[in-house]
Amino acid sequence: MAGRPVDAERSLVAALAELEVPQGPDELDSLAGPTRGEADGAARERLELRSRTLTTLALTELLLSGLDAALARLDEAERLVDVLGDATLRARLEYQRANIHGRVGDLASAWAGVEGAARSLEAFTPAERCSVHLTRGMLAFQMLRPQQAIGSFAEAAHLARRLGRLDQEFMARHNEGYAAYLLGDLPRSLSVMAAAEELDADVFRGPARLDRGRVLLEAGLVKEAAEALAAGADGIAGDGHDQLRAEFDLELARAHRLMGRLESSAAESAAAARVYAGLGATAWQAKATLAGLLTDLDRERRDRGRSGGSGADPQVSLRAAATADDLVETATQLGDTELADAARVVAAQGLLLGGDVDAARTRLLGLERVSTGSLSDELDSAAVTAAVLTEAGEVVAAKRILSRAARRLAAGQEGSASLDLRTARAVHGVRLAALDLDLAVPRGSPAVLEALERWRSATDRLPSLGRSADDELATLTESLRAVRGRLRGEVSAEEERELTANAARLERQIRDRDWALSSGSRATGAVPVRVREAREHLVAADRDLVWLFAHRGRLCGVGVVGGRAALRDLMPLAEAAELARRMRVDLRAAATHHLGPLSGAVWGSLRSSADRLDRAVIGPWGSGAAGLVLVSCQEVSALPWALLPSLTGRPLTLAYSLTSFARRERAGDRAGAAPPVHVSVGPHVSRAPREAAAVRDTWTAAARDVEVANPSRSVRLVAALASPGIVHVAAHGVHQVESPLFSSLVLHDGPVFAHELQPTGVGADHVVLSACEVGSATFRPGDEQLGMAAAVFSLGARSVVAAVSPVPDDVAGDTMVRHHAALARGRAGDEALAEAIAASEPVAASFVNLGGRFAGR
Repeated sequence: MAGRPVDAERSLVAALAELEVPQGPDELDSLAGPTRGEADGAARERLELRSRTLTTLALTELLLSGLDAALARLDEAERLVDVLGDATLRARLEYQRANIHGRVGDLASAWAGVEGAARSLEAFTPAERCSVHLTRGMLAFQMLRPQQAIGSFAEAAHLARRLGRLDQEFMARHNEGYAAYLLGDLPRSLSVMAAAEELDADVFRGPARLDRGRVLLEAGLVKEAAEALAAGADGIAGDGHDQLRAEFDLELARAHRLMGRLESSAAESAAAARVYAGLGATAWQAKATLAGLLTDLDRERRDRGRSGGSGADPQVSLRAAATADDLVETATQLGDTELADAARVVAAQGLLLGGDVDAARTRLLGLERVSTGSLSDELDSAAVTAAVLTEAGEVVAAKRILSRAARRLAAGQEGSASLDLRTARAVHGVRLAALDLDLAVPRGSPAVLEALERWRSATDRLPSLGRSADDELATLTESLRAVRGRLRGEVSAEEERELTANAARLERQIRDRDWALSSGSRATGAVPVRVREAREHLVAADRDLVWLFAHRGRLCGVGVVGGRAALRDLMPLAEAAELARRMRVDLRAAATHHLGPLSGAVWGSLRSSADRLDRAVIGPWGSGAAGLVLVSCQEVSALPWALLPSLTGRPLTLAYSLTSFARRERAGDRAGAAPPVHVSVGPHVSRAPREAAAVRDTWTAAARDVEVANPSRSVRLVAALASPGIVHVAAHGVHQVESPLFSSLVLHDGPVFAHELQPTGVGADHVVLSACEVGSATFRPGDEQLGMAAAVFSLGARSVVAAVSPVPDDVAGDTMVRHHAALARGRAGDEALAEAIAASEPVAASFVNLGGRFAGR
């Protein structure tokens, strides 16, 4: 009756009624015979059956009535086992005791039970032995005993394969994935869990789906985690699953908190705490209470920020700290050092917000620093420690904590070459980066540049190249290519629904496979460049720098103009974001040739917003160099910067960071012959053949080898992007907001997706994407970007030209031909683009130069 505890209880209680025996010890002994343990015949059989029934019922009682009721059943069963002296029954009793204590978080008691069971494995069937090993493995990992866990999982997997049991195989494979998570290999974890989910096993999948949600959260895929957890919770039906639903609620509370949905987070954590209290699950109740306290403290910080600190009540934070202190005592009594440390960190946060810095520091000094293997937990603790040290005036010590945390985040990225996971996991460093900026701003521009670079470089990773081809991934990608191709044609509404669902399924499978492959293909740190060296590259390139960043509700900037650094507070962040939003909306409208009388109004609004942003954001810096390197932030992203008066006709490069730009400058000198030019022509773009011919003629006249692919093929374009040279794509493009790694360029054999570029990387010097809005990006916390153009330069391209908004085909073609002509004359990439835009219609300002500067001829 798996998943139906109410029905199970009814049946088991009825069985007990049929198996009534005397309750007094003397009467029990009389049933056992003259010698303890020598009961025989019907009496012994009756005692054995009643003991087994009580042992089974104990777990059902836990689900329905809580811990005390479950332990009472176990105590009654143990009295019978003592009378019988049966080692087999005792082993099974110990295993059930382990299950019950493990479910309520009493790990020490659970471990004692499972070790007792493991010493008498002959008491279990082969399938049950697999379960014992699985349980022992999970407890071992929770108690930080990885070697014992690995041995148990290996034995469980072996038994499952030998038995050919899908249910056991599901558990073994899923727990292999969870073990990979606990060891820090998130790509492998997510992939293996997904593979287990694909098995056609008749098992209750609620706990497995909960685990996957937890791993997604740790990976920083917060939106995906929230969706998976909500779906998993919805899939739990019937009574008796209160604890499992509470675990889903607790993880959803974490997800909502990371997304800033504090009211939802508070509601979820409170619901979980109520259920745990009813079940007598003390450790879990403490965890839920801590989650609620963290949300309360976040709300207090948010409200203080909105009010400028006026009306703040320190007692709110101090009460939270007092509750956390109580939970430290609870955790200590349970022997749960990890929970005790988590409570101390929360207490320190509350005391810090309440103004008692010394007490906050005392709590942190009490940390046992037990490693949980969780990057998010480590970084949370580091953020609190750095904040306390800052308030205590120990700025140097705080900076050391922050530097170590940035290195820890960078090390966490090395576990995967996947752009998806690299950009997602940066969410765990957002609070630390903000604190680093708080410390840096009062110390001026050099300190701010260092702080901004520290956190950008933590996630600036490149894939290790030469990952072997994978037939499964190739098959999945080809299937997705075919489905997307059919969706572009004429299909019925029903067919469109089926194809869309199929595409979503294939995308999930591709991500799972990509994560698995990237687990064995480690990310590598970008070649380090010091900020001082990067500034020297700026001077050599005759470029200024402006790096925009959000800080305490303001749009701020740090600049290096004319070789001199400066820090400026530019404008309210909300106003800047609204101006940027209006520009994006107006730019889309301006891209159509059918505006008629509305054209003047649209362009008037667009130029008005551009003028306001220019005066506030660009104008204050003046101009000391020929061109500008701009590092933007999410609030003012995807803009037609060339429309700003100060930037009209001025060479502009949008860079990921100062050192990222400098690396591309340093990589610009290539020995040997000029690299070739590749042009891919997409279907259904009437101007594309003419555009391709003009690009070919331009570079042929400049003595470059030119290849024009018409019809175009995805495999050829991927190969061209992987090699040195210039790559031009005259094709339609699609930016997928929800799944940016499936943003694509449409070729004759179907779309080529951003994720397909990861195995080989991008070695091209200059990539021109003459397609609609593939320069757009989806932002994740920490200003991490995903999309086609972002993927191309993140994977190694020196520079990329792409549009942040739709551009009419004729304007795009003419502008890009002018761009290539300027490149062929020896103009640098940013200069060539500025020249081409200035000679085209204003909507051509949608094209931007990303990454670095191509050196032209």
